[in-house]
Amino acid sequence: MTGPWYVVLEEETKNYASIDGHGYDLYRWHLARTTEGEGTREAAEAAARSLADSHVPDSVGRFLYPGARPGRQVYRMPDGTLLVRLTRRYDETRFRVSVGELIAVQEEVEGERLPEAPSGLKRLFGRGRP
Repeated sequence: MTGPWYVVLEEETKNYASIDGHGYDLYRWHLARTTEGEGTREAAEAAARSLADSHVPDSVGRFLYPGARPGRQVYRMPDGTLLVRLTRRYDETRFRVSVGELIAVQEEVEGERLPEAPSGLKRLFGRGRP
């Protein structure tokens, strides 16, 4: 038995950091969305291709004028992942669209809370436990 097929969207985000007077662009990928496909793997792959052809991340979309559209290059990687490069004026961003089969789910289990340790200030001023 196989699980349902999902379309998985990962987006690249960019933050700026200044370290010792030097500026750096910091990039990271995050899981932006998962959508259950319509039954078969082939249907999920078609939905992934449609998403790769139309998706505009908020980091780009919020700067577009009505009717504008960013440049787009879609690459099919050897593992089947679609890597998309969007360009707008002098900026660019990337996102990935993949198809995956859901094979396991685990629900969150909260553990028992430990008693809170008193801080040094609470001990100093007598407001915490000894």
